[in-house]
Amino acid sequence: MSPEQFKPDQFKKDLKRVLSLIRTGQRYLDDGKVVELSALEHRIADLCEQARAMDPEQRSDIAPLLAALGDELGQLETNMQKEYSDIQRQLRGISNTAQATNAYAQAARTK
Repeated sequence: MSPEQFKPDQFKKDLKRVLSLIRTGQRYLDDGKVVELSALEHRIADLCEQARAMDPEQRSDIAPLLAALGDELGQLETNMQKEYSDIQRQLRGISNTAQATNAYAQAARTK
């Protein structure tokens, strides 16, 4: 994209949509639902590609929105890591319960 092709209003709209998608993903995560990241990943990649093609003045114009994007993604990442840790902990508990059940069953068979 050449600098003269840059449409700041469209870029800002697209960026705001991505921010909205991130917030929706956060709500899904909070509700224990699955968060699909592939569409979000592609949209962010497109925005980054567009931002790299901008001249410095254009980039400074959208810098606050890009900073907000970084902040929102950082928060989503933190919350996803916490959720992943919680799931791992739960799975370990299930695994420990299954191991104990198997051990008791084995002990009962050998009596």
